Amino acid sequence: MNPSTCSVLIIGAGPAGQFCADQLLQAGIDNIVIVDKGKDMTGRVCPESPSCECPLCDVLEGDGGAGSFSDGKITLSATRGTHGQTLFRPDDESLLGLIDETIRRFAPAGITYPPAPTPTGLDGPAGTAPLRFDSYPLLHVGSDGIRAFGQRYSRHLQNAGVTLLTGVEACELVIDDDGAAGAVVYDRRRRARWTIAARAVCVATGLAGTPWLEHQLRTVGVGLATGPADIGIRLETTVAALEPFISAFYDFKVAYTAPSGLAVRSFCVNGDGYVVNEYHRALGIRGVNGHSFLDRASGLSNLAILATLDETVTADPKAQVRTLAATINAAAGGYPIRQRFAEFLPEGPSAPAAGVVPSNQKTRPGRLQELLPATLYAAFASYISALAAVLPPVAAADTVIYAPEIKYYNYQVPVDRDTWESSDVAGLYVVGNAAGYTASLSAAALTGIIAGRAIAARGRRRAAPPRPAAV
Repeated sequence: MNPSTCSVLIIGAGPAGQFCADQLLQAGIDNIVIVDKGKDMTGRVCPESPSCECPLCDVLEGDGGAGSFSDGKITLSATRGTHGQTLFRPDDESLLGLIDETIRRFAPAGITYPPAPTPTGLDGPAGTAPLRFDSYPLLHVGSDGIRAFGQRYSRHLQNAGVTLLTGVEACELVIDDDGAAGAVVYDRRRRARWTIAARAVCVATGLAGTPWLEHQLRTVGVGLATGPADIGIRLETTVAALEPFISAFYDFKVAYTAPSGLAVRSFCVNGDGYVVNEYHRALGIRGVNGHSFLDRASGLSNLAILATLDETVTADPKAQVRTLAATINAAAGGYPIRQRFAEFLPEGPSAPAAGVVPSNQKTRPGRLQELLPATLYAAFASYISALAAVLPPVAAADTVIYAPEIKYYNYQVPVDRDTWESSDVAGLYVVGNAAGYTASLSAAALTGIIAGRAIAARGRRRAAPPRPAAV
């Protein structure tokens, strides 16, 4: 029977929603319902074919969320890494221990990486080297391990009493004068539509739910904010080419300031990994990302090279990133583009071909220098040239450049970052990548924990008996 009421309705079964549900359970909250329009984890498979046409993207949607189809790297720092220092307080660090413990409980075969010294070639006097190295506590469980985690954690939550409805899509938020009151949902298999009433609603729809959430909030008058957005390329080369940095720190972060002033950085390094597609169908955009496994190796390594666009570059960075990604797709028949290094940088550094065969065949050949704005292309070119000055094999003629890779393209929802409750709609909590501030599994999980505890505290306040009137 389809539930018609619950204590808390969570929309989205990814890490943010899962960790939120866990906190609610631990606080004694029962009758928790999670809906997700994607499949159960066992049914989530990206087909081995050169096409990318699935009605739902199994990489982005379903039980475990996009986080369970990621590269399985868990950043164990709330204030270091991607934009975390602007979102979380130093005392949120303690919650990362809970995330670490939970992931290790359900995916025990992970590898821990402590912060590392700067590798040779980047260790010049402070401020003199063009590339700036950074590292932080990291847990890597691999794409295989993180999928196992997502499935086992989901099963644990269900065994503890959480109702999970996969293949069930949230169509409309129900918002009344008192705030969020539930959602209208649709079962895609049974073709049934009904309303689930709830005392609180937590939206954890990730990037895949971006257009839906933006429409829902704008309909009720919530003003969404633009902010920094990232667009980039992904470089794939031999394992040996990146080994000096990967051996120093697996997910190395190397930042750079382009001559134009654009901030460029490495992101999501995958040693012996694969380049995969992500189909953001609601936006009509196919992007790329990287995966790596603990139990199999590709013979190739890859990393993203991202440029951050802010409001000093363009009035609306979110719209600009979407437009650029769509432009790249349009030039390749709706697909991401791949290009040989020698063609991408014909006047740049060069090294002999190294036998690189692209791991992602769901892409099409193209010429990115004709599609990227000149300033952006120059920023990527100068970053790669600086990287090749330290790691010359990166410039192999057959190293592959893919695009687009997009991050932070969703508009920011005004929230109280102490609770992740909407500033405009009482009882509505927006967590993880859906809120527009995060782009990592650990940060998404952290927002879910904070929101879960806040929802539980809110429930206790509402359930408390009124104080007697003063005499």
